[in-house]
Amino acid sequence: CANSCTRPLVQLFHPYRHILGLWQLDNDYRTLVNVVVDGLGITGWMYRPSLNTHVDGPMQFNPSFRICLTERKSAAVECMEGRHSRPHNCDMQIRKDRFTTQCKKTDHRTDSPTRIREAWEQVLVQKGRRQYDCLTYRRLYLPPSYPDDLIRPGLFQYNYDPFGLKIAMLSFHGKYARVTKITGDSNKLEIHLMHRIQLRDGEIFRNFNELALVVQEIDEQVIREQQQQQGDGTEESEGHGWQSPAQPSMEESGAAASEEQPVPFVPLVGMRSRDQHYPRTCRMCFYGVDTVTVTLCDFTFTRRLPGVFILFDENHFGFIWLELKYFILFGRVQNTFRNVEAPSPQAFLEMLKNIQSVTH
Repeated sequence: CANSCTRPLVQLFHPYRHILGLWQLDNDYRTLVNVVVDGLGITGWMYRPSLNTHVDGPMQFNPSFRICLTERKSAAVECMEGRHSRPHNCDMQIRKDRFTTQCKKTDHRTDSPTRIREAWEQVLVQKGRRQYDCLTYRRLYLPPSYPDDLIRPGLFQYNYDPFGLKIAMLSFHGKYARVTKITGDSNKLEIHLMHRIQLRDGEIFRNFNELALVVQEIDEQVIREQQQQQGDGTEESEGHGWQSPAQPSMEESGAAASEEQPVPFVPLVGMRSRDQHYPRTCRMCFYGVDTVTVTLCDFTFTRRLPGVFILFDENHFGFIWLELKYFILFGRVQNTFRNVEAPSPQAFLEMLKNIQSVTH
């Protein structure tokens, strides 16, 4: 009896064991999918952006597909997407660090909040049916943690536009930190940990012109340094933030960050934000730059938006886009995930490069 009971489970879990963990759905809006063992089956839970939840609130997941045993004790893949969420058969192909699902059902407009669905409805129609019948998922690893990190890296939620919360990943790379957007757009935010901005008991936040001048001076210095490195042929390949996390970090360690005395934080006058429930004190500030890539009429251009990275505490950080006078708060995702460790630091870096190289 033991063999007869074990054989079906082996038929189910053995061929699909490689898809357990976190994945990024490769479509226009990009989203997060968590594939887990669920009872006697495997379920892919898709992140659904919430319109009302605070950045500290729980993540919202709905079932996207499942793998279960049929009456014949063989494994079957069922898609659970669509306006009516009726399970229907689909095919799955598993490759290294990615897999695809394909089915015949064509109403894959998901049950997102109404405003999200309405905003993207025209995009879905224009892109055609095939993209939503054949879905590609790319492997996600969570960043490794090292003693010199300012805070523990990982996933954070943030509220930027009317389409609900989005997910970003904070990782540390020696002299730099990187905030990689997992859902939504594919912008990249790079924090220069060697360019710290002195808080002066919070006075720096009371004068917009003074803060903007400080950031402008650092930005001009960074540009000169990058041009000098390019001229000398010493610039790090694939950008400054791609060095291995195992390399020596900045002189400020994570322990030093926790020992910093908090100072009052008050958003600058005229600063816009979608989140008013922010921490009232912060510990450190650094220069950062957000690189925005925009595609209009098949023409792609990149824009640099310098700003201020604000470390509030172990679970919160923020960024101020000075040119836009906009403040955004990031809150740590409290969910726990399994099968998310990268096999090596190099594998994690390669994953980050793949995320940024995908063009939507």
